[in-house]
Amino acid sequence: MSSRHDDSDGSNIFWPGYVDATTNLALNLLFLLTIMITAVFMFALEMGRIGVVEADKPEKQEAGVVEKTPVEPVDEIIRLKLEIQRLNKMLAQQQAQNAKPGGLEKTVDVSRSEPKPLEGLEKEEKRDFEIVVRFKDESIAFSAKERERLLESLKPVVARGESNIYVEVPAGFSEAKRMGFYRAMAVRNLLLELEMPKENINVSVVEGQDKANASLVMVR
Repeated sequence: MSSRHDDSDGSNIFWPGYVDATTNLALNLLFLLTIMITAVFMFALEMGRIGVVEADKPEKQEAGVVEKTPVEPVDEIIRLKLEIQRLNKMLAQQQAQNAKPGGLEKTVDVSRSEPKPLEGLEKEEKRDFEIVVRFKDESIAFSAKERERLLESLKPVVARGESNIYVEVPAGFSEAKRMGFYRAMAVRNLLLELEMPKENINVSVVEGQDKANASLVMVR
């Protein structure tokens, strides 16, 4: 009788403890699962952010390459131009060293002649005495030797009492016209040195054909 009484008071029933243990286990597992889900979510966000940053870097690098690409040819062109200028300067210096001194290349004296009289003229007229002075390159002055030679050639012109200095330059080239004027003035100064009155010296620098030679100064 006593054993039955012991069984009937419920002391041997273990279900309430089992339920409590199972509930605690489920809650713990749910808590761990929540933590894992949160960790995975944060990890996914971090990986996404890193991927975006890494994707931006190549674009910026490519943009930098694109920006630098036009600059490199410009620098190369500038460097080549400077090199060409340096070589041209060296060549000009070498040519200047090898060139003969002075500006007069050649003096041509055209002798007097007495052509047949033209119809309608009462008497014969002698053709004007002419000297052609040819300058070299960009020269506008004479060496001492050239000056003496040209002074001797100009004496017949001075003896006539008047002179016409004529230079024909290419049309549209202001530099050629300026050089022609300087050369004409150089010859005029020689005539003045020979005591020809300045009012008797006529200087003409005119524009002619494109192939006109501005290095020729004609004295009549």
